[in-house]
Amino acid sequence: MAGESLRVTAGPAAGAEIVLGDEFVLGRTAAGLGNLGNDPELSRDHARISRYVTGQIVVEDLGSTNGTFVNGWPIDQPTALIAGTVVGVGRSELQLLSTEEVVFEATLERAEPAPTPMPMPAAGQAPNSIEVYGLVREFKKGPRAVDGIDLFVNPGEIYGFLGPNGAGKSTTVHILTTLLPPSGGSARVAGYDIVSEGAGVRASIGVALQEAALDGDLTAWEHMDLQSALQGVPKRERRQRGGVLLERVGLTEFADRRVGSYSGGMKRRLDLALGLVHNPRVLFLDEPTTGLDPKSRNDLWAEVRRLAKDEGVTVFLTTQYLEEADVLADRVGIIERGRIVAEGTPAELKAEIGRPTVEAVPRDEADRAAVTAVLQRFGELVEGAHRGVTVRLSHGVDDLAGIVRALDADNLQIANLALHEPTLDDVFLAKTGRSLEEPQAGQHEHEGRAGVSQLSVPGQPIPQQPQQ
Repeated sequence: MAGESLRVTAGPAAGAEIVLGDEFVLGRTAAGLGNLGNDPELSRDHARISRYVTGQIVVEDLGSTNGTFVNGWPIDQPTALIAGTVVGVGRSELQLLSTEEVVFEATLERAEPAPTPMPMPAAGQAPNSIEVYGLVREFKKGPRAVDGIDLFVNPGEIYGFLGPNGAGKSTTVHILTTLLPPSGGSARVAGYDIVSEGAGVRASIGVALQEAALDGDLTAWEHMDLQSALQGVPKRERRQRGGVLLERVGLTEFADRRVGSYSGGMKRRLDLALGLVHNPRVLFLDEPTTGLDPKSRNDLWAEVRRLAKDEGVTVFLTTQYLEEADVLADRVGIIERGRIVAEGTPAELKAEIGRPTVEAVPRDEADRAAVTAVLQRFGELVEGAHRGVTVRLSHGVDDLAGIVRALDADNLQIANLALHEPTLDDVFLAKTGRSLEEPQAGQHEHEGRAGVSQLSVPGQPIPQQPQQ
C-alpha cells in the first residue's frame, strides 16, 4: 500500500502536502516540512508518523509539551490513522488523504442493511465510551443472535453484560471488537465507528475472550515481548512495560516458566496483562473468570476495579455470574434472546423488585399445591422458581411469622424455608419468567466459540469467525 500523503490544513504551513514514506517526524528541529513552517508551538521532537510493515499508518506523541491530537482527542499511545483522519500538533492540523482498509462482508443469504448513521461524540465527551444503536446480528440459517439492542457505556465505567449462555453476550462483544460485522444498526467504540473505522477501534481496545489465546511453549516474558511488538510498543519500552504488567497480575516470579505449566487462573491473568500492553482506553472481558478458583477470581476483580478507578479504562464485562456483576459493575445490562430486558445500576434493578421473596420446599412433593395455596395468601406467586414455591411478600419480612403459623396449621411439612432479599436473578426472573441460572433451550450454537487470538497488529483486519 503506497501513495498516502498528509495535507496541512491549518497552521503556518497550511496548503502544503507531505508524501509519507516509512517514517516522518514532526517538531521544531525536524528537517524540511517536519517543522510545519516553523510552527512556534511544536516541541523539539513532537510526534512521529510511521508506516508499519503491514502498511498501516500510525501516529505517536514523542513527549510533546502540549500534546498530539487525533480527530480532536489527545493521544497517549500509538494510534492508527485512516482516510480523513486529522492529526493536530501545535497550531497545525494535518489530514490523511488516502489509505486502504479491508472491509469485511458477511456471507448472509440476503443483503445486509446499511449501517445506521452514527452521531459524532458530543463536544467535550471523552473518547473511551461505547455507543450502540439498534445493533443486529443474524447468522446464516441461524437465529437473530443480537436483536436491535441500544446501550451506552460511560467513559471509565464498568458495564456488566449479564445473561445465560446463548443470550447474545459473546456475539455482541465480537461485533464491538470488529471480529464480526453487524447485520444492522451501528456502534461506536472509543470514538470510532465499528464498520467504517475498524482500524481505530482495534488500536484503542484491549480484549480478553473466553479462551486465553496463549502458546504453551512460550514463557510469560516471551508472550509479553511478542504482544508488545505486534502492538507497536517501542522496543526500548517493552521490557519495562511487560515487567509492570506481570507484577500487576502477580506473575513476576513465574514469568520465565512456560505457560503450558500455568494453572487456569494464571493463564487468565496473563491474558488480561497481554490485553493491556498498549494502554487501551476500552477493555472487553468476555467471561473472564469462568473456571477460576475463588482467589484467582478475587485477584482479577481487584485488577479490573483498579483499571477503571485509577486509570479511567472503560470496561465491558460479560458474565453469567450474578455475584460478579453485583460486586464489579457500575451498571448492568441484562440480555435475553438477543434483547436487553433490563438496564441500570445493580441497586436500581433490585429496587424495581422491591419486596423480598420467601421460598418453601415441601418435604413431600404431593403437598406442593397445598403449600402454594398457603403462600399465595401472603404475596404474589413468582413463576419459574425451579426448587420450591416462591412468593414475593406483600408486607416484607413481617409476613414470615404468619407463613410459618399457616403452614403449621395446615399440617404441611417443609424441608426448607428461606427468605431472599432481591437479587439480580430476581430481576431476571421478573423480566423473563425464568431464572438466569437455568439452561436456555436452543442455545445459539455460535455463543462461546470465539477463542480468537488477541495477538494481532493494531488496525490490521482480523480473520472472521466461520459463519454458522
